[in-house]
Amino acid sequence: MKKLLYAMRHCETLFNVQHKSQGWCDSPITPRGVEQCRLAGEELVRRGMTFDHFYSSTSERCCDTMELVCQSAFGEVKPYVRKKGLRECGFGIFEAKDDFCEPNFFPVQGLDIRSLVMQAGGGEADEQIDTRINDCLSQIMENQNTKNVLVVSSGGVLRHFFMAHNDTSRVKGMPSNGNCMTYVYEWEDGVFSCIEVFTADFTGIECGGLDGSGVPNRWAIDEDLLAQAIAKSAADA
Repeated sequence: MKKLLYAMRHCETLFNVQHKSQGWCDSPITPRGVEQCRLAGEELVRRGMTFDHFYSSTSERCCDTMELVCQSAFGEVKPYVRKKGLRECGFGIFEAKDDFCEPNFFPVQGLDIRSLVMQAGGGEADEQIDTRINDCLSQIMENQNTKNVLVVSSGGVLRHFFMAHNDTSRVKGMPSNGNCMTYVYEWEDGVFSCIEVFTADFTGIECGGLDGSGVPNRWAIDEDLLAQAIAKSAADA
């Protein structure tokens, strides 16, 4: 029997905006991330999707995304299972550092330098990541009571999974890996086949910068709220 897996990347976080490596560490979702979840939920409704099982990475950013998307799509937070197997790639000593500090992806003399450096720095090697995510998603889909599944995980590990199943994929080329981007897989007899990758229409909120200014690392300031706080502080003094 064919089953469907919708594997969604989490919404925008503070570390995404600050261009920091965010593997097993975490950071809060941004105001724009909340809007992304609302629109991602509405897109699931537009597609007429229903799910019988829900799973999330143990990372708070993924749990928050799952809950906000469900609230938007179904009017309530659906019961979901948190699984460590769905966590982002472990970056070891590169966690929470500026992402340009990470080793690059290009092989040198036939060696996967990035994987070797990550493992030497206490992170996960590519083989470990591939095995972990494949085992976790396979176990989820092998559940006899499962038909349609919504999973929320992270960009790196979902790209690993996509590349590992490239031979059976109907989607060609590497997707962009945007926030709340969703990979749709058919699963049958233990075989995953990616049939579509989509993102909801985020027109108007994808300008860059938390305040939509196009400037990264800049928080929007609510001037009215700041003025009220200053006035209250003066009155209490």
